[in-house]
Amino acid sequence: MSPSPYRKQRLDELFWEELNNIIMYELNDPRVADIGVTLVDVAPDLTTARVFVTPFYEDVDTQEVLAGLKAAHGFIRTQLAQRIKVRRIPELIFKIDRSYLEARRVDEILDALPSMTNANDEEESASD
Repeated sequence: MSPSPYRKQRLDELFWEELNNIIMYELNDPRVADIGVTLVDVAPDLTTARVFVTPFYEDVDTQEVLAGLKAAHGFIRTQLAQRIKVRRIPELIFKIDRSYLEARRVDEILDALPSMTNANDEEESASD
């Protein structure tokens, strides 16, 4: 029997909150210093949880990030077991979420373009 959509959403949010706190504030590994958890997708049967992390800077080596998270896997699961009361703590599958960096890059490109309001103002003053 799978959990209701509401329960699954609550589990995803609960795991996201705890994983974000553990990774951002409790891991001392420099390889995972500049990352945050963007999304957690817990399987309905609690066997696995896909954890999407994003680096805060473009020059972060994502392979090193994944290696650091793999090294801390046991510690992270132990911490989750102490904080979340579920029948089983899922196996964590870490994945890099590049959407944050891509969105930042799009914003930078858009900021570099001349604004449409300035172009319209120049056209109006030229026609006067």
